[in-house]
Amino acid sequence: MRLMVRGAIALAVAACWFTAFAARAGAAADTRTPRSCAAGSVRWLERWDVAYAGRLRRPVVVDRHPGAGSFLRLGIGDAYGFPTVLPIVAERLDRSCKPTWFRVRVATYPNGTLGWIRAGTISTSRIRKRIVVDVSRRRLVLYVRGRIAFSTPVAVGSAATPTPLGRFYVTQRFVVTSRNGPYGSRALGISAFSNVLRSWRDGGPVGIHGTNEPFSIGQPVSHGCVRLPDRAMIDLFARVPLATPVLVRR
Repeated sequence: MRLMVRGAIALAVAACWFTAFAARAGAAADTRTPRSCAAGSVRWLERWDVAYAGRLRRPVVVDRHPGAGSFLRLGIGDAYGFPTVLPIVAERLDRSCKPTWFRVRVATYPNGTLGWIRAGTISTSRIRKRIVVDVSRRRLVLYVRGRIAFSTPVAVGSAATPTPLGRFYVTQRFVVTSRNGPYGSRALGISAFSNVLRSWRDGGPVGIHGTNEPFSIGQPVSHGCVRLPDRAMIDLFARVPLATPVLVRR
């Protein structure tokens, strides 16, 4: 989806990251942090009502294990000018309970890939929103602080090109210059990739977007993307920042 919209989409203001995540701190820095920890201990951070995300301060190498098995290099921004953001799922601590490494989700195939980056390479913030797409019910729900804030019917992938299941996150926010196109007036790039359209450019990326075919809503007809009625997409777009978690399930 991302490369297909080249030239048809104008970049949204990336500064939404700063307005959405005003507070900066270590990922798990809160009043519950103990005074001492076992060096090298790992604390899981993901919860239903809160997640942690980081924006890269500089290019990084992603490791399979802290300090070993590098498999991916990431710059501070992508080809469309959006900052690189990464959900933080866990942190490795030193004896003073300060994070030394973060375990992060990365937007690469295969879906669900996790890796480790050094804690000092990103600015971290909390996020209390989550998108859930139920492909069986063909419905998208936005939760804020664990409560339903928005819900809409959607179109999902066909049997031949299904919407991939798993845990993803918002990577891009596009404002479409012509709302008469197949993506409607707004589109969210997410970290998902099609499991079948691997020969597509960019590896078959999947997104959440509006549509110029409102009759398709509620049907399994897309190439894997999640289509919303255009008015609903505008509403959703205004509510979610980069790094918002996206859960796609049956």
